[in-house]
Amino acid sequence: MKRGIFIVGFVVSILVVLFSQVMAQGGRIRFNNLKLIPGITLQEVYDDNIYLGSGSNNTTEAEESDLITHFMPSVGLDYNLHERGNVSFHYLGDLANYNDNDKNDWQTHKGEFNVNYQAPGGIILDINTIYTDTEDPYGNLELYRIGLKTERQSNDLKAKIAYSFGNRFQILAYYNYYKQDYDLLRDYTQDWDITEFGAGFQMRLLPKTWGFFRYYFGERDYFTHRGNVTESNDSDFDWKRVNLGVTWETGAKFEGELNFGYQLIDYVNAVDAQGDRYNGKDTWIAATSITYSTTPTLGLALRLTRALRETGSGDNEYFEDTGIGINMKKLIRSKFILNAGGVYNINDYNLPVTRPREDDRYNVNIGLDYLIRDWLTAAVGYRYEKKDSNYSEYDYTDTQFLISLSGVY
Repeated sequence: MKRGIFIVGFVVSILVVLFSQVMAQGGRIRFNNLKLIPGITLQEVYDDNIYLGSGSNNTTEAEESDLITHFMPSVGLDYNLHERGNVSFHYLGDLANYNDNDKNDWQTHKGEFNVNYQAPGGIILDINTIYTDTEDPYGNLELYRIGLKTERQSNDLKAKIAYSFGNRFQILAYYNYYKQDYDLLRDYTQDWDITEFGAGFQMRLLPKTWGFFRYYFGERDYFTHRGNVTESNDSDFDWKRVNLGVTWETGAKFEGELNFGYQLIDYVNAVDAQGDRYNGKDTWIAATSITYSTTPTLGLALRLTRALRETGSGDNEYFEDTGIGINMKKLIRSKFILNAGGVYNINDYNLPVTRPREDDRYNVNIGLDYLIRDWLTAAVGYRYEKKDSNYSEYDYTDTQFLISLSGVY
């Protein structure tokens, strides 16, 4: 079955939003500087195409509908260091149960640890690590086994240390580590780790606005091999990249980053397992995500992303992933929040050589939250996703209706 990538980004966004809700809404249970933040969400989803099948080829591409129940517990611990920062840990689970296709039931468990510390001498330390153990069907950013329940773990570590020169300049050093490890040997082409180092400089342009320059170099190493895929022909690669942009502090009317850059990739090996040559490549990249609070009751969000995605260790296939999205959030009569948005993505593959594959994906969503209490929220929502490819077997449409009840104390 062939799947789209948007659902991956959507699920990641939902997890981030839920973590943010835990941090922002909870905190009524306190022990001096420590906050305990429990939460729970119950959600029902009707999905008319759970496998994202085209419905046109064979039984493996059939369109199948189902009702999915999600039980999502969460708990957070936040220790306040006062003006020096904070230390926090948050856990989020997602237990999904299918009404008819119960063989698809899956679980996700996610833990996040953060340290933010500002030393008296101007040194700032920021560490974020996220560990995920899952068997969900949402695949990864490389589109592997989207729609099929697949057991795997991932670990993302981001660390930076900054030194401030007064209130106007900062120099920064970065260290990032990412690991993806699948449970079954059949999925060996997706087992990799990434190590990245970086340095940067930023200057305050306005009271809450910084301009920045960052330089990174790193490598991806595939650590599991099988059959004719070996260390001498896998798709290990190194890269260098620069990023320029503007970032805003929390509390500004604008928040997030305007971030553009350029990346150069070089492969470690000359040819893949089939004897096809690896070719180094370079392209512009983007990781822009901005929210703008036009009024106290209206907010707009813009996201622009571009990256190169290597599909696995076994061959030289990759695709350019470019996406843009916009979302609106409107508070109505202090009790209702209207959310509406859309996303467009295009994936340009380098293969097949004679007629490279190109996928266009469209997504529209709308939802309404009702604030029953300041700790209790009910919500309804609708999502529509469509994928058009120049290879028709990759086409599909998917419609979902959602209803949920969430509490964060």
